[in-house]
Amino acid sequence: MKKVYRVVLIGFLLAYCHPVLAQQTEKKEVKGNLHTVIHLKNGETAEGYLQNYFTVGGFAVSTSYRIPSALDSVMRIKMDNKMFERSMKYRNQEVDSMITWYDAHPDIKMKWEPRPVDFGFGGNGSVIEDYPAMLLVVYEGNHVKGYLSFYPGFGFKYLFMMGDMPYAKAFLVPNQKFSERRRKTLLDTFYMYPEMEDFIKSLTKNAIKEDPLCILKKLDQLVTEE
Repeated sequence: MKKVYRVVLIGFLLAYCHPVLAQQTEKKEVKGNLHTVIHLKNGETAEGYLQNYFTVGGFAVSTSYRIPSALDSVMRIKMDNKMFERSMKYRNQEVDSMITWYDAHPDIKMKWEPRPVDFGFGGNGSVIEDYPAMLLVVYEGNHVKGYLSFYPGFGFKYLFMMGDMPYAKAFLVPNQKFSERRRKTLLDTFYMYPEMEDFIKSLTKNAIKEDPLCILKKLDQLVTEE
């Protein structure tokens, strides 16, 4: 399984938990909340446990994720993750980047970056907030970056950003069946790169399932060759 799936599955799927008070193990590992280091633009750092979370409703069952959503304009952390401890708050505009991991999996680090985002697909209109969203980095090429984020009402989406783009742009939904409608969305999204047309038209369901970021890898290859 590719690295991006390892990050997403262990990072996000392990976060399928309800927002209850985290418990300490004998090794003083915090369960559930992400151990977080925030790197600020002024050169300072802050460390603690991330308190941001959101809940997704489902049929008879809701799932809570202890990660930022695209609607969070502030990151909140607690140094010791105690119930009545005051949270330290940092506006996304102040943050350069953020590194998170679970204490039980310290070798799996997740990098986040604040970016302006457009969650609208293709030519279906824009969905833009007036502040940068904290996005999980899932791909870093020579010229293209790939992100993953959740927007309430729109769900999880992959986004990309490159060059002088003003926003990170949504292009694909994780684990969604790859349909001809989604193929058309991709063609509309990458219309400014004619070389991508044949590649997108040749994509198969299995190719997307195996590596959804193959689209960004191809785009990065084309831009690099230019």
